[in-house]
Amino acid sequence: MRTRSRVQGSGFRVQVGFGWLVAVLLVLGFAEGVAQDKPRVISLAPHLTELAYAAGVGDTLVGTVDWSDYPSEAAELALVGDAFRYDLETILGLDPDYALAWRGGSPAAAVGRIESLGIDIIWIEIRSLDDIATALETLGERLGSAEAGAAAAQAFRSELENISSRQADSGDRRTVFYQVSARPLYTLGQRHVINEVFELCGLENVFSDLDTEAAVIDIEAVLAAEPDFIIAGHENDDSDPLARWRNTRLVDEGLTELHRVEPSLLVRPTPRIIQGVEHVCSLAR
Repeated sequence: MRTRSRVQGSGFRVQVGFGWLVAVLLVLGFAEGVAQDKPRVISLAPHLTELAYAAGVGDTLVGTVDWSDYPSEAAELALVGDAFRYDLETILGLDPDYALAWRGGSPAAAVGRIESLGIDIIWIEIRSLDDIATALETLGERLGSAEAGAAAAQAFRSELENISSRQADSGDRRTVFYQVSARPLYTLGQRHVINEVFELCGLENVFSDLDTEAAVIDIEAVLAAEPDFIIAGHENDDSDPLARWRNTRLVDEGLTELHRVEPSLLVRPTPRIIQGVEHVCSLAR
């Protein structure tokens, strides 16, 4: 009886062990299937990289372009080029399913070459602040995280509505010149979302009539516009992007206020633009 008991016990242990092994294999197989189902994505613009993370699909990214510096995880991604030129060999090696392209910014011919490799293109166009929320929803839906994308979009819209409700419309808008770079002197035209930022803060872009995203202009055009504010984007270094205006006394600082801002908070159409809006509105008060 004892012997039989041991045999039965041993058989029981074998059966349990075998069942445990099957369960583990099933779980591992399921996990592998999930991993295989997750799309592989490359981003062709820094703000698209940031939007992907904000929409909860950052874990699908396998490559991006230069200057994709937010969030910090983006620095770990493989580089496939810059905003205008892409390394097709590197892209092929990453074996992506999708490429995120910026309509109005990513060069169509270069994107077409990526598409010819059999990679689906997800075009994102942002012409207004609400388009940022729409982009979050689109990325979430297309890349398997619809709930996270929708939640991020709703949070962004709520913050935007909160800012809008706090801004009193005096009716008399002051003017602003936004300097992207000093040499050459670049600014942003009517197609850029920054115009809506300025409007929220009671300001008007002196070059909002330019039918473009960005344009090179001359100093004389800025002086002729007589802006109340000159706001310049600056990187984290010791250079002064407003030195040209201060040192040559091209403007009277008693009449034209000069301010520096972090460009990624205003130029990149991502949820962080809320911080840029808050800052600009504080300057305009």
